[in-house]
Amino acid sequence: GLRRGSLCRRGAALHLPRAASTRACADGGEGGERVSVSGPVYAAPGGSPSVTLFTKHQCTLCDKVKEVLAEVREEAPHGLDQVDITDPGNEKWWDKYKYDIPVLHVQGRYWAKHRLSPEEALSAIADASEGTFEERNGEPDASRLEGK
Repeated sequence: GLRRGSLCRRGAALHLPRAASTRACADGGEGGERVSVSGPVYAAPGGSPSVTLFTKHQCTLCDKVKEVLAEVREEAPHGLDQVDITDPGNEKWWDKYKYDIPVLHVQGRYWAKHRLSPEEALSAIADASEGTFEERNGEPDASRLEGK
């Protein structure tokens, strides 16, 4: 089953994207503290939309979504921040999104989950830039499924 947090393994912190913030493993990398990927990935140029990626350490689908966003960044300027759903204080996001990451918000509103095409990214970021982005249907909420 899914567990909150991820244990450090020898060398795990060495393979994180540069933007990831990490907490060193106190015991040299075998068990102990978890790795957080929360924080800014890249800043939004003045006035451009902000995208939030709900993710966790070692989420390969999340990495693919980040690649798509980076591909369209020049044509559709935006900033990207990551929220690690396993971080202390992010229980709300863990409860909602634990089965569905990556989940994306734009300008604080639900946008997409699981996958993202360049065309979808360009369209939503353009809408957000023009102030016409509308929250999408289908926002996941695992807590509803689990009766919380």
